[in-house]
Amino acid sequence: MSHTHGTFAALVDAIVPETPALADRGEEHVPGALDVDLEEAVIERVNNFLETHGAASLAGDAVPLAPAVATLLDIAATELLVRRRAADGLNTPDEEFSRGVFSRLSQEDRLRALRLLEDEGVFARAADRFDATSLAAIQFLASSMPILIEFTYYSEVTAEEDEERSLGWKQAEYPGPADGYAVGIGYEVDEFEENDY
Repeated sequence: MSHTHGTFAALVDAIVPETPALADRGEEHVPGALDVDLEEAVIERVNNFLETHGAASLAGDAVPLAPAVATLLDIAATELLVRRRAADGLNTPDEEFSRGVFSRLSQEDRLRALRLLEDEGVFARAADRFDATSLAAIQFLASSMPILIEFTYYSEVTAEEDEERSLGWKQAEYPGPADGYAVGIGYEVDEFEENDY
């Protein structure tokens, strides 16, 4: 397994873990992100986050940022260990994870490392050595990972081809999109005019 794939697997596992304690609510509440291969969907979205322009577009239509985000997660994990804030230290990585530092932290420590990226200035030190503007897109992505992961998990993306509802929808008891409601009937539009939006 690649470092990027394993690191993202460890990340989604920390944010949407399996929850066996919820089995009494129904078996659909037990699985987590790894059970629907959420890391693959998230990597795809991260890699398509930034479009290329000009000569760079000859290599592809997007900049693959997932390896950079995975490296930053390892940097944050190392920072967490150096600051002695990791509650559990390093563990032997699970088989589905890579051998990176972030992947070897416990689920709780992975969230602590992610918090370092969001709140506590890991980027401030990196910006001293590198051009701060070149880090802006990656910093935004790294700090937005929890939102992106949850948004993707609780969308239709994780549904199997033969399923109408994704696992996230089932867990949230979301019935899916609706065509409309009777209360909205009777408001006909006489004329529609395009605007600048």
